[in-house]
Parts: sequence; C-alpha cells; structure tokens
Amino acid sequence: MAGSVAIVGAGQIAYAASQTFALAGWEVTLLARSPPAWPGGQERFQSYLAGLDPAPTGDVVLDTIAFDESDVARYDPKGVGRLIVVSSASVYRDSAGRTLDEATRNGFPRFATPITESQPTVGPGPETYSTRKVRMERAALTRFGSRATVLRPCAIHGAWSRHPREWWFVKRILDNRRIIPLADEGRSRFQTTAANLLATAAERAATFQKGGTFNISDHGAPSVAEIASAIAARMRASLELSCRNISSAAGTSVGRTPWSIPRPMEVSGSHANQTLGLGSKPYESSFDAGVDWLAAHAPSDWRKAFPQLAAYPWNLFDYAAEDRVLA
Repeated sequence: MAGSVAIVGAGQIAYAASQTFALAGWEVTLLARSPPAWPGGQERFQSYLAGLDPAPTGDVVLDTIAFDESDVARYDPKGVGRLIVVSSASVYRDSAGRTLDEATRNGFPRFATPITESQPTVGPGPETYSTRKVRMERAALTRFGSRATVLRPCAIHGAWSRHPREWWFVKRILDNRRIIPLADEGRSRFQTTAANLLATAAERAATFQKGGTFNISDHGAPSVAEIASAIAARMRASLELSCRNISSAAGTSVGRTPWSIPRPMEVSGSHANQTLGLGSKPYESSFDAGVDWLAAHAPSDWRKAFPQLAAYPWNLFDYAAEDRVLA
C-alpha cells in the first residue's frame, strides 16, 4: 500500500520521481531551496534548506542530492521508514585504483565490463566527489540498515536536466550544423541511465521494501555515433558524422562530446532488473523525453541554464575549429 514520500531536490531526477510516485498512488512532497521549474511541481513544493529546516520525515525519503555523510546524518531512523539515496557509478575504481574523478592525473580507469555492484569502489573521505559519495552511501547503510536503498546511476538523461549531455547534439542541429565531427571515430561508450528508469527503481524499492545497493543503467551502452543517430532521427534532421580520427589534427576539443572517454565504461543493471523488476530499455528507446524537452525549451543562454555543461574544461561549441577541420 502506497504511503507518503518526501523527495529532496528539484532537478530531473526529482521531476521523474514525482511523476512516477504520484502515478503509483503515493502522497508526494517536494523539498528544495526554490520551486521546481516544471509545470505542476509548485503544487507539491515546500521550501527546504538543509541544516536550517527540520529534516523531512515520512514513510519514504528520496534524497536526489545527497553528496556526503552530513546529508544523510540529519535523517532520523525513527522518523523515516525508508531512506533512498542517489549516488553515482563514478564511485567504482579499477584494479589499479584509477577512478573517473582522477583520470586526468592518473589515467582513465580500465574496467572489466560490464561493471557490477561487486566492483571495488574508492574509499570514503572528503577528497573527491566520488569519495564523498561513498561516505554518504556508507552513512545511509549504517544508519538505516536494510531500510536504506542506494542507487548508482550513470550518465543520466531526461527532461528538466541541468546537465543535459544531449545538448551537444541538439544545439548543433538547431544551429543548422549538418556535418558534425566526432573524436575517436564516434566509438566511445559511456553508460547511460534514463531518469525515468531511476525514478521507477526508487518507487519499486519503496513499494517492495528493497534495500541494498543497485546499479541503475540503460540496457546496453550506446556509442557516441549511435547517440548522434538517435537524436538526429528524433529531431528529423539529416546529419553527416565525420568519424575519422581527428584528435591529432585538431587537438582534443574538436569532436569531443560529453560522452567521450578513452576506454569504455559499461555498467550492468541486471541486479536491479531482477530484484526490482525494472526491465531497462536501450538508450534509443528511452532518450526521447530529454531531447524533446531540449528542443522545445532551447535556452538563449545555455551556460546559465546548464551550469554543469558550462563548467566542462573545453569549448563545447567551437564551431570555428570544427570548420577548419572539416575544410
């Protein structure tokens, strides 16, 4: 029987989760610093500033923005029936100890794919995004035991994202860029996760009282070229992908997408599929919500709208450099 769920956050995960839980009959409350931007979200919104306001209580708390142990230490196990936290697949390390966070210094990790939950993680600590996430995970599991559910998504895609990787292609199509160069011949594979799938995993864990740690991933990991083709087909655009190896001629920025990595990172969601009954779909069958939203809400100032994309350490839209290479 459905009960009450407090969803902490107002981004794409909270958007998908609020829809999914409401459709399943849950009483939904959204807790965030500012009202969500999506239509209807304001009706469930309650202003909440962690550290100043009382921690939420209820049958279920879904924290979509828990980044460190302090974010879960405020939850009282006596006042929360189940705590669900969103972590990240970036917590995994390879056999040499290499991680995504430190790839620029230590080299990109070499994973035996697909990555399962048994893959070693970084240790807990304050050093990086991933070590803080691990510290958060362990705090949740320690405080709530079997009443804690940890979800590890990959490159999330969906509507109302503040980090929409698909914008790399959508903006080019909207700008009438019909020839698009791709580094590494478009073969790079960086595991994706649909926000709707992540939301369904949270709702299933709440409904069926399933605790533990789960990778949440789309079925299969699409290549950059496959992502480009899917987006072009959805937007009914005719694209020519220049997939020759351009890195030596143009530097590292031309053709480098938000999914471009030197070695594949493919993550298995089979444990979640079996335990939670997810039935994950391929990227090509689940990406449309995010792309449709981007095409309809194309911001005039994308850097302000998508600050995480704007923080990338290279120019995502250096058309002049692309034209020099394509010429």
